Amino acid sequence: MTARDLLKRTPFRLAAAFSLFFITTILALFTVIYFVASERLAADIRDRVETTLDSLAALDGDRTFDDLVGLVASESQSVRDPDFIMELVDKNGNFLAGNVRGVRNSTNWMTLKRSDVFLTLDRGEPDDEFLAIWRPLAKGRLLVGSDNSEVKLMKSFLLNLLGYGVLAAGLALALCAAYFAREAQHRINAFAQPLAKVSQGEIAARVPISGQHDDIDQVALQVNRMLGDLQRLIENVNQSSSDIAHDLKKPLGRLRQRLDDARQMEDKEEFRKALEAALGDIDSISETFDALLRITQIEAGARKSRFVTLDLARVLADVRDVYDVVAEDAGDSLKYVGHVSGPANVRGDPELLVQLFANLVENSIRHCPSGTKIIMSLSARDGAYVVDVADTGPSIPAHERVNVFRRLYRLERARSTEGSGLGLSLVAAIAELHSAKVELLDNNPGLRAEVSFPAV
Repeated sequence: MTARDLLKRTPFRLAAAFSLFFITTILALFTVIYFVASERLAADIRDRVETTLDSLAALDGDRTFDDLVGLVASESQSVRDPDFIMELVDKNGNFLAGNVRGVRNSTNWMTLKRSDVFLTLDRGEPDDEFLAIWRPLAKGRLLVGSDNSEVKLMKSFLLNLLGYGVLAAGLALALCAAYFAREAQHRINAFAQPLAKVSQGEIAARVPISGQHDDIDQVALQVNRMLGDLQRLIENVNQSSSDIAHDLKKPLGRLRQRLDDARQMEDKEEFRKALEAALGDIDSISETFDALLRITQIEAGARKSRFVTLDLARVLADVRDVYDVVAEDAGDSLKYVGHVSGPANVRGDPELLVQLFANLVENSIRHCPSGTKIIMSLSARDGAYVVDVADTGPSIPAHERVNVFRRLYRLERARSTEGSGLGLSLVAAIAELHSAKVELLDNNPGLRAEVSFPAV
């Protein structure tokens, strides 16, 4: 991996940005401490100088000035406190006493180097510095200063501490950044590798779940759910392509045969009947494609713009009124039972919901023997409205109950019976559009289709 490739890695850039931010924060904090501590120590030195000035200035006066001169001379020659400098001059600037000479006059605090002033006692280093100030007296001026080596030592200590601290922090941050960058890259690779496999045709590949139950695991679950939907979609497309080929092969072959026979017919009545049969085959083919297009439109969510608040009880009553006669003609009975007091309001497309329940009822009528009892019921359960369409006819094997929702899927694999195998696919598409859950269960005897709608 080149340096340019490394810089393009998001974990590395995040780790570098975090390290830079952390070190910048340390430097900013150290700068504040450095200047605050320096100023505090300098203030202590100034206080010490002011205290000394006050004690010496107590002897300032016409009669006591000579005593002040003697005291300054004595203190400046003392070895007790070599960190102080003093200079006493008269009003004309003539030197009277002290251990320094020729310090310029100023009303402000001064920083003096040992090499810049003449010291009567040869102590310390030439680059030693003093904080000093002049004070006017009755017969002259007095300078007092104190060595600020404490400030220099403190600054040197802080700078050394900063150097070692930044080095240690930089090393720790580098190790932490490398660790977290590696972990982040590992989790990114956990996403990238399965997605690369999917793009190469391995649609069963999934993102591994770390088990930490963090936000990345949540994203992984969403990605896996999406990949599962993609796999089912591809499988449905493949299955649909195969089923469409089987479904169309027979009617198209029959259509061709009828048209070929009609071409040789001389009797007009027979010719007319042959054309009508051919038109029937064409209508059957057209209905299959119309149903497929309708399912595709529903799955795309195009009908959500027609959603209104409606009462499921009224929808079921309308279905019962329409299919009561149809069931009676087939020798079956259709009944609706409501177990909900008040309206069962949901958000949905009235036309599509009628289609959903009509398909379930039609399936029961078409695939059950004469004398079957069909019952539609509505109940409230766990914050949802549940519609059951149950019959007493033959059930569907448990292992086939998921498959029958696939497009063009039939339990009768010879595909010789009437129907396109799209009725339950349409039911599943409409239910998903309405955020409803549809499930096929045993009715003992018979089959029960349970559709759960979120309540409004």
